[in-house]
Amino acid sequence: MKVTLLKENLSKGLNIISRIVSTRGSLEVLGNILIKTEKGRVCLSATNLEVGINYRLGAKVDSEGAITVPARLFSEFINSLPNEKITLELNGDTLISKSENYESNIKGISADEFPLIPEIKTGKVMDIKSSDLRKAILLAAFAAAIDDSRPVLAGVYLKVDGSKVTLAATDSYRLAEKVVNVKSGKTKKEELILPAKTLLELARILGEFKEDLNVGVYLSDNQILFETDGLDFISRLIEGQFPNYRQIIPESSDTKTIVPKEELLTAVKIASLFARENANNIKVSMKSKGVLEVDSGGSQVGQNKAKIKAHVEGKDGEASFNGKYIIDVLNNLSAKEVSFEISGKLNPGIIRTPNDKGYIYIIMPLRN
Repeated sequence: MKVTLLKENLSKGLNIISRIVSTRGSLEVLGNILIKTEKGRVCLSATNLEVGINYRLGAKVDSEGAITVPARLFSEFINSLPNEKITLELNGDTLISKSENYESNIKGISADEFPLIPEIKTGKVMDIKSSDLRKAILLAAFAAAIDDSRPVLAGVYLKVDGSKVTLAATDSYRLAEKVVNVKSGKTKKEELILPAKTLLELARILGEFKEDLNVGVYLSDNQILFETDGLDFISRLIEGQFPNYRQIIPESSDTKTIVPKEELLTAVKIASLFARENANNIKVSMKSKGVLEVDSGGSQVGQNKAKIKAHVEGKDGEASFNGKYIIDVLNNLSAKEVSFEISGKLNPGIIRTPNDKGYIYIIMPLRN
């Protein structure tokens, strides 16, 4: 193998794939990335056996070949080089890298030992814009459970139904749902669950592209492929039945407040400082006179109260919530204003944005 390519392009490719490289795998080759030639381009691949990524780069290919090299060493070496052309040449299982003033050789492992990343090119279920997919992931996946004791709750439910795509996640204490309209006429009804961590990694990768790209989504029996602009992102699916969460979404609320997002975020962050000894319990009060109050405190640290001018509809009301769950959603919303709805102390609260009818966030109340 002998190829020449730009350092800038190679660094971008390594940044895209390197974070899913396994650092604690039983197989040494899982800590490597695969570099191979493919139809006049260079393909970089990485896998941790749950996720596989292929990323293709433009290059001058003088001879074909493939090798795996340690991901961390190779990435840090390439990123340290100046922006110029780099030639990669294979000599047995050693990769020789040359630029104008630098030359190195890195011991590799045969490409034959690298796990096969499945090819899924049939079973297309939809096309979606990368910006829409990334936004939907960021608005839903954070609400999934962190631990894997109940795998379906550590996943994101994805439903494709005609021109509507729904992503939802819940850890049983809160729920986030985002619905996206898709223009592609190729959609068909599908329901599946993907690991939340995997989708968040996909969102990060999509953020590396400056353009708003079309993402083709393909499905096999137990795997899914997201394909765009030289990138293949393959993930396993989670087996199981996602909870019927629609039944916990309130149909109406007694009190609705529209409030500046940043002011509410600041108030809840400060309140959380005083709520650490009290399970992060903060009280939200909505006054019909146009004020939203955020209270917190503990017997050891003292008390805190913030008042925010707001547009309040309905009767006065109050409820207590885990402050972290409010902060999480506000950090992911880009709107300047948010809608916060409650119906007494024992019913779920609702957070939305006034201009996005396709998004809803449900948070369960805490008992004082």
